[in-house]
Amino acid sequence: MTSPNQLDGDQKRSVLGRAFEILDCFGPDTPEQTIAGVCTRTGLPPATVHRMLAHLVEWGAVERACRGRYRLGRRMWRLGWGVPEVRRLKDVARPFLVDLYSATAAPVALWSREQDEAILCDLIAGHKAAATWHPERRIPLTQNAGGLAMLAHLPLEPLLLAQEGPGANGGEFVLRQRLGEVRRAGYAVSGSDGSGDGLLVAAAVFDEDGQVRAAVSVRLSPEPLSPAPLARVVTQAAMMISSGLGHRGHSRRSGVHAVRPA
Repeated sequence: MTSPNQLDGDQKRSVLGRAFEILDCFGPDTPEQTIAGVCTRTGLPPATVHRMLAHLVEWGAVERACRGRYRLGRRMWRLGWGVPEVRRLKDVARPFLVDLYSATAAPVALWSREQDEAILCDLIAGHKAAATWHPERRIPLTQNAGGLAMLAHLPLEPLLLAQEGPGANGGEFVLRQRLGEVRRAGYAVSGSDGSGDGLLVAAAVFDEDGQVRAAVSVRLSPEPLSPAPLARVVTQAAMMISSGLGHRGHSRRSGVHAVRPA
């Protein structure tokens, strides 16, 4: 039976807010959840979670898996794919990501930003690389070259020291110094997230208003002697994606030239 305190806390949340809290429990790291797991993550009572999940299943946002577990439904995928800005970014970027993969023979990723995290939104890799490299789907901006490439062109204060990682470990001065180097070079370099070896090189993508919108990265393993040749093709690809999004600072006439791993 639900206690009065639980009921009071439950009533303070809107129905829509509770639904979003439940949906937010599902992600790449936790694709399936039990009622108990959702309760733990949201703080909602079991009766509320059970009722809300039943409504979400009926609507198609969630579906039942085996043994009392739940996962996101196909309707959520259709809605997410239909978001105009997300779809436009992927539609514009995908041909250049394919060209970049062909030029480098290395895994290529497209990153977007959600608050203080870099979100992996597209990945092109051969079956061998896909079997050995499992990048984080959500990672703090300072822990990933894609995140650093975006962070270098964002207001730093709202995000500063809100996360841990390379650069942040040395404090504000080291982080600002590193981001300054990214702006000067035009690209960011980091270790390959998700494994102990390899190199990730990334460059920022800008929209028609000149705002940083995403980042494109290439991962090489083992690490090359110098990231410069790889950085050139990565920045070329980022420039062309930016042009496709309407950014006036870049020309459409440049191409992605092949760079093979040493």
